[in-house]
Amino acid sequence: MRFFLPLALALASCAPALPTVTDADRAWARNAFPETADDLGDSRVLYATKCSGCHMLVLPRRVPQREWPVIMEKMAPKSKLLSSEHAQILRYVLTASRPGQLPPE
Repeated sequence: MRFFLPLALALASCAPALPTVTDADRAWARNAFPETADDLGDSRVLYATKCSGCHMLVLPRRVPQREWPVIMEKMAPKSKLLSSEHAQILRYVLTASRPGQLPPE
């Protein structure tokens, strides 16, 4: 129980800084990933939950989009992501890091 309280507080402080999913994000993702009807909001939560367990979250827009697949391949085994979770998080960070994304207000 003592472990979960700091984790919950950390998530609460980091998650709001993550870009929220907009209609433009959903449209871009549907075009980029037509094979999935994934709700990016769930992907955002999964990113915050899984990735903050070991390190501070990185705002997706701070990493060039082309680097995310390499980072995810390296980190997925360490975090014991299921292949479906890996794909879901990758879709979120690719969407949130695409060129032209504005910083959160």
